[in-house]
Amino acid sequence: MSHTTATRSPVPTPPPEAPPARKGPPHTPPPSAALIGGGLAAAGAALLTGGLAAGALRDFLDRMAGVIALVALSAAVMLGLATALRGLLPPPVRSQAQRLHRAVGAVGVGALLTHIGVKVAGGRVDAAAAALGWDSGDALVGLGTLACHLFLLALATGIWRGIFARRRWIRPFRILHGASYAAWAAALVHGLTAGRPPAPWVVAAYTASAAAVAATLILRWTRSPT
Repeated sequence: MSHTTATRSPVPTPPPEAPPARKGPPHTPPPSAALIGGGLAAAGAALLTGGLAAGALRDFLDRMAGVIALVALSAAVMLGLATALRGLLPPPVRSQAQRLHRAVGAVGVGALLTHIGVKVAGGRVDAAAAALGWDSGDALVGLGTLACHLFLLALATGIWRGIFARRRWIRPFRILHGASYAAWAAALVHGLTAGRPPAPWVVAAYTASAAAVAATLILRWTRSPT
C-alpha cells in the first residue's frame, strides 16, 4: 500500500515595498516660523549690539568683531569641506563636523553683523553703503559687503538644505551654498586691506585660517571619492 505525500505549494512572498520618497535629510527639516523669527531676532540683536555698544566694549568690538567673524567663518568653511570627506572620515566624525559647521557658521555671521553695526555706528561707513555695497568710496569696503551678502546666501541655503535635498535641486544647492568659498576669499582680502593695518597676530590668524581651508580643500579634491 503506497502513501502519497501531499506537497504544499510555496507561499508567494510579497514584493518588497518601495521605500518612501525622500523629502529631505531628517536632520535638516525646513525651518519653522519660530526658528525663522528667532534667527531674524538674533541678527537684529547682533546689529544693535554693534550699534549701541559704547566705551571699552565698543573699542573692543571695533577692533575684534571682524577678526572673530573671519576666523569663525574660515573654520565653518573648513568644517563644511570636512563633511564631504566620506572616504577618510567615519560617519560619526562627519556628523559631528556638520554640527560644528553650522554652529561656528552662526557665530561667524553674528560676529559679522556686529562688525557691520559698530562700523556704521562709528561713522566709518554709511549704512546704505554697508548694506548695498556702493557709494562707499572704497572698493575694499564694497568687497566686505559682497562677502557679507554671499555668506548670508550660504547661511540661507544651509538652513533650507532639506528643501534642496531632492535630486534635481542638489546641483543648485551646491552652487548657492558654495558661494561661501567666494565670500571667504573676499572677506580675507577685505580683512587684510580695508581700514587700519592689521596687527601681526591678526595677519598670522588669517594666514593660519587660509592655510587650514586650503589644506582641507586640497584633501577633498585629491582623496575624496567621486
